[in-house]
Amino acid sequence: MTLGGIPWQAYFQRVLSSSSATYAQVLSFLAAFGCIVMAIPAVLIGAIGASTAWNQTEYGVPDPKTKKEADMILPIVLQYLCPVYISFFGLGAVSAAVMSSADSSILSASSMFARNIYQLSFRQNASDREIVWVMRITVLLFGASATAMALLASSVYGLWYLSSDLVYIIIFPQLLCVLFIKGTNTYGAIAGYLFGLVLRITGGEPYLYLQPLIFYPGWYQDDNNLYIQRFPFKTLSMLTAFATNVIVSYLAKYLFESGTLPPKLDFLDAVVARYSREHMDKATLVKSDNIVLNELAPVNPRHSQTLSSTFTNKEAFNYVDSSPELSNTEDN
Repeated sequence: MTLGGIPWQAYFQRVLSSSSATYAQVLSFLAAFGCIVMAIPAVLIGAIGASTAWNQTEYGVPDPKTKKEADMILPIVLQYLCPVYISFFGLGAVSAAVMSSADSSILSASSMFARNIYQLSFRQNASDREIVWVMRITVLLFGASATAMALLASSVYGLWYLSSDLVYIIIFPQLLCVLFIKGTNTYGAIAGYLFGLVLRITGGEPYLYLQPLIFYPGWYQDDNNLYIQRFPFKTLSMLTAFATNVIVSYLAKYLFESGTLPPKLDFLDAVVARYSREHMDKATLVKSDNIVLNELAPVNPRHSQTLSSTFTNKEAFNYVDSSPELSNTEDN
């Protein structure tokens, strides 16, 4: 949960928009304490729901925990333990917050897929109209997937735990490689992503009633005929994704730079054309520890004027040509 909560898009969106690194660090620590403060009302509402005599309310018996509705304790408390006007505004606020979070998550996921994956990896010359259509299609796909997960899952906390779980296995190794492993590229990132995702899915997921395909040591079957894995296969999936990313990246780098594979096979432009003229428009900052000189592609200079015309004041010549006094002087 801790490592899976680091590479969240909502967090890094605010970190990258900070004016300085110090401000980003201060914002991160303040957000940590802010999350603890914001969790206090939820704890109090849960405590109220656990200590309430529900047989004396309109809810009746049995209590929400017995009915397996403990994850719905917030709307239940608002509906049965509060006045009507508080229930109205409270449930409306909860619904608005849920819908706002859902549509912003789906839209951000669709936009990131269209820009960072579709356009940068597969269709670098895609038009804006094409990107918009890709975003529309992915909004429908992600919305359908989110709806299916919501219908299949029995716990909201389970969905939150599952999302942090997937981020820990798939995104966290990518973040480590980008920040600390020099030489990783797109080929390693894709291979690590696929390996980690396959190992995670084949390990099963009780929250989604997904039966495992790989049974690790220590598994058992619970009362609901669901297979529970005691082996830390999620951490194994994360480490496998990390190792695959590094190994495939350096293997691809060696094969292309040694000439074993021709440059035309670098269809993702991740090794041979890493610094293409598309990314080097006007100026290139070269650092000895970041970019090797032999990796630079030639950049055609874009001079719209000659050197002499650059330092020539054309307006002055135009003024001289159009001045009547100077014209009469020249005629005399």
